[in-house]
Amino acid sequence: MRRHHVWKLLWVSCFVMCVIMLIRSPGPADINCPDPSDPYLQKAEFIHQDVHLFDVERDAYETLNIPYKYLLGSPSGTKRFLSIGISSVKRNKDNYLLTTIKSIFTHSSHEELDQLLVVVYLANTKHTENREIAEDIEKHFPSEIAAGQLIVISSYLNAYPPLDGLKRNFNDQPNRVKFRSKQNVDYAFLVNFCANLSQYYLMLEDDVTCSINFLTSIKTYIEQYKRPWTTITFSNLGYIGKLYHNEDLTKLARFLLLFYDEMPCDWLLDLFYKSKAQGEIIQFKPSLFQHIGEFSSFQGSFNKLKDKDFVEVVEQYGDHPPASCFTDIEVFKDNTPDHVCFAGPGFFWGIDINVNNYFTMIFHNSINIERINIITGTPDHPNDVLKSGYIQLGRHKTKEKKSCEMFSTIGNFQNGTFVLNHTDSAAGESID
Repeated sequence: MRRHHVWKLLWVSCFVMCVIMLIRSPGPADINCPDPSDPYLQKAEFIHQDVHLFDVERDAYETLNIPYKYLLGSPSGTKRFLSIGISSVKRNKDNYLLTTIKSIFTHSSHEELDQLLVVVYLANTKHTENREIAEDIEKHFPSEIAAGQLIVISSYLNAYPPLDGLKRNFNDQPNRVKFRSKQNVDYAFLVNFCANLSQYYLMLEDDVTCSINFLTSIKTYIEQYKRPWTTITFSNLGYIGKLYHNEDLTKLARFLLLFYDEMPCDWLLDLFYKSKAQGEIIQFKPSLFQHIGEFSSFQGSFNKLKDKDFVEVVEQYGDHPPASCFTDIEVFKDNTPDHVCFAGPGFFWGIDINVNNYFTMIFHNSINIERINIITGTPDHPNDVLKSGYIQLGRHKTKEKKSCEMFSTIGNFQNGTFVLNHTDSAAGESID
């Protein structure tokens, strides 16, 4: 009987404990109860799977869905080396667009033409004006259009963001604010269209002329430029000659649209490369493009800006066998000695030159030299010339391959320049 009461008491105690545990045991709602209004948890896969809400490259870097009207030509599907973008509006006075297009094609070789594509974006608000200009272009460049080297496009006015009633930054008049804001959108639409058409994109204005074989000069320069870059400019003026990587075009299009009503386009272009950690503009000299317009597209105002560094025929440089360059002269900014060792225009800029400083070019393989031409100074800095110095040819590279064991002097600088023809007569064979 006593044992029966004990078991009864134990049974009751266990029951009570189970009830208490059930009461105090946290249920799913106490552990992690999702808020049914949480938009991120509307679908079960967000709870059980590692699903990204968006993909940066897919959603932010793809071309914008801007409507375009093809007026002449269309993309061939073949990715070129260089696409050249020109945004154009009809001027009240002189128009230079046909001259600009002609300069591009006539100053390029057949091999260069196979590597480029010209895209003209007609940004007039009246479609009839765009149609008339396109018909004029077609009359002058039928073979270029047929060869897929020239495309003419436009867009629709209702695709543009608001252009009236914008804030007046810099105390610009409303008509000036509207003009520069529309210009930003014009360039954004053009840049967006050119994405994925080529490896590189070059921005030009519709009133320029080009140096002969400008594409080869650009290609040579970027092939030897080893540091990262966002923008390289091949002109001193405005939007002319700005070069970009293809992968940056959709970013640039968004950048111009985000701030279209804030400031002029050339200011935004400067901010773009700075936002990508390029400290200052990288400028190629001599300039490859010259501004020829005398009347601006803004109210036909007079504008006769000229690029003093433009050279229509860039000097033909000599052979550039593989070499390495060394110096103990202090380097100014990023103008390092290796700029001299590559084909095409390039220069070294040193400061605080002292007696016994040297600049040495070591050829990877021994060569025979016929002619030497060394130039110091530039049109921008005519006094920055080597006032005194001499030239030596060396043989038998040292183990470090930074100098030679034997040198012979062949001449001195005169007024910052050294020129020697028929070098073989001055011991120019098998030079290291």
